[in-house]
Amino acid sequence: MFLIKAFGYTIALAALFTSLAMIVMGAKWQKIERSAYAGEKRPWWFILLSALVLLFYLSALVSFIGTDVKTIAGWFMMIVIPIGWGLKAALIVFNQKGRKTVSAISGDQAWIKVGLARLPIVFIFALLAYFA
Repeated sequence: MFLIKAFGYTIALAALFTSLAMIVMGAKWQKIERSAYAGEKRPWWFILLSALVLLFYLSALVSFIGTDVKTIAGWFMMIVIPIGWGLKAALIVFNQKGRKTVSAISGDQAWIKVGLARLPIVFIFALLAYFA
C-alpha cells in the first residue's frame, strides 16, 4: 500500500511542480517542452525521467496487484490514469503532429493558462493517493 500512495503523491507533486513552472516561467517553459517533444530524438533527461516513472509505476502496480484491499481510487490511479498516459503518449509524444501542436504553444499568457488548467489534476492525484 505504501508504494501505491507514494506513487500517487509523487505524480501529484510532479504535476504541481510542472504546473507552477509553467505559470512562473511562461514562455521560457516552451524551451523545455520543445526539447522534450519537438525533436526526432528525445533528450537523455527525458528518457531517464520516463524510465524512472515507468519503473516506479510498475513497482506500485505489482504492490497494487498483491494487495488484498483494492479501492476505487487505487484502481483509477493504477489502471485508468496510465491508460490516459498511454493515450497522451500516442497523441503527443509519439505523434509528429501532436509534438508540433505542443511545441507551437507560445507566449507567457498561453503557458500560464496551460499551467493553471493543469492545477486541478494535482488535487485529483492527491485525493486518489489519499484514498488508495
